[in-house]
Amino acid sequence: MSLLSINKSGNVITLIFHNPAVLAAVGGLTLCGFHSVVRSLANSVGLTFKKSRIGANEKGWASATRPEDFRDWGGALLKWITDYRENCRDIHVISRVEPNYLQKGLPTSAPTVGEGWQSIMSDLDSKILPGLTHWEASNRFFAYFKPHASYPAVLGEMLCAGLNVMGFDWIASPACTELEVVTLDWLGQFLNLPDKFLGSSEGPGGGVIQGSAGESATVVLLAAAVRKQKAQSERTKMVVYVSDQTHAIAQKATMILGIRCRVVKTSIENRFEMQAADLEAAIEEDVKNGLCPIAAVATTGTTSSCAFDPLVPIAAVCKKRDLWVHVDAAYGGAYACLDKYREKFEGLEEVDSFCVNCHKKLLCPFDIAALYVANRRPILDALSLQPEYLRNAHSESGAVVDFEHWQMPLGRRFRSLKLWFVMRRFGTEGLRFHVQNGCDLADYFADLVEKDEELEISVPVSLSLVCFRWKGRGEEDQQRLLDAVKATGEAFVIHTKLDGRIVIRVACGGVEQTKEDVLGCYNVISRELRRIK
Repeated sequence: MSLLSINKSGNVITLIFHNPAVLAAVGGLTLCGFHSVVRSLANSVGLTFKKSRIGANEKGWASATRPEDFRDWGGALLKWITDYRENCRDIHVISRVEPNYLQKGLPTSAPTVGEGWQSIMSDLDSKILPGLTHWEASNRFFAYFKPHASYPAVLGEMLCAGLNVMGFDWIASPACTELEVVTLDWLGQFLNLPDKFLGSSEGPGGGVIQGSAGESATVVLLAAAVRKQKAQSERTKMVVYVSDQTHAIAQKATMILGIRCRVVKTSIENRFEMQAADLEAAIEEDVKNGLCPIAAVATTGTTSSCAFDPLVPIAAVCKKRDLWVHVDAAYGGAYACLDKYREKFEGLEEVDSFCVNCHKKLLCPFDIAALYVANRRPILDALSLQPEYLRNAHSESGAVVDFEHWQMPLGRRFRSLKLWFVMRRFGTEGLRFHVQNGCDLADYFADLVEKDEELEISVPVSLSLVCFRWKGRGEEDQQRLLDAVKATGEAFVIHTKLDGRIVIRVACGGVEQTKEDVLGCYNVISRELRRIK
């Protein structure tokens, strides 16, 4: 194949590069430099030079930069994604590849010359797809609290990448900052949050998008630590209080920050909720031992059983000692939009921060965690850093919000586009329907379990989660049942441990999930139980 073609039509010449290596053949010139040389030569003989382009079906660096290449294959990729999300419902839901399969199946080094899309897409089908566990198989995936990546949010994610905005401060792209303020206020109103958490309120509070609930916990616990450090307290003596049902992200945050984490025990008698009296006793004991309590993490919708810590008494205990109260509502927070669950969120007026993962139940793909704070000042004290190259008149005036000071990284993606697309496309009515549908499906599944003489509900059904066991059987049989269901590939469920016993979890409410899908999951469980009985 030739490296370069020259077409002449009338007095116009057009260069077609078939490979960027042609530049090396003309003395290592850049593309712009080569254009200049050819333009001068053409003008000297009375010809018009038209900018070079890349052959439509060629490989290589230059072809990959063409708008036509992006337009054609972008459309093809959207079709691939759509087909995948339809077809994955019929695929074994859990990947069955062996560890390190890709290291054995892909080359040990990257290609020297760029490859064509046909080759890349072929490997996507033959090598990447087999290594996927199909989170979007809503008829088979009942594990974890999965991200619900609706089509509008996927398009918002694509737009985020296409615009490639780095919105660390307001001037970097005003729309990036301001849309975040607006959409988080919309979301806060939808979730019935107190006004103190809204950017539009007169107070010092507001919302900010973090990557995850873990990042959010790290940010607010750092703020709590810095606030106490002003009172000359040593970081190593600081203590954060969590329950034994609190997600591991809270403990990980304390590990990152170099502060202590004290676990408050819960019990099945109290539905695995952290009790204020137990929290107060732990705080008083640590104070007597010369430690410095700084914060407590309460959860509204724990991962294991969807338990709700009582916010009013917990906040009252913490207020006595000036402890920061953070509410991890990563999963359960979405249900604050439903009137019937309003009482579960009583006490938000008394807490310092609240985090809900929009990628858990609010139809957004990972990563978009909405963190709300009643007072931004402790976070700014902990994380503000203003090098000279980022100074600008708008920020100096205090007239704008610079979210770079509300998070650990400097750079920020335009993530609010995902939430904006979802809230515009579905509306609050559509979002509320989706959240309620998960509850309805969980009630339906629980009813099937209760009617089955071989199964029993372990804890009261909460939100969209059902926890159950094989009735009258020990831990070995619970694990056998779980393994048998997973092995079918027809349903993906996981376990947890409550009060030391294995419990099987079924999380309902995936995008487009129906009663037929939930019935299918139950039928797999029932069939496998009777097969291994």
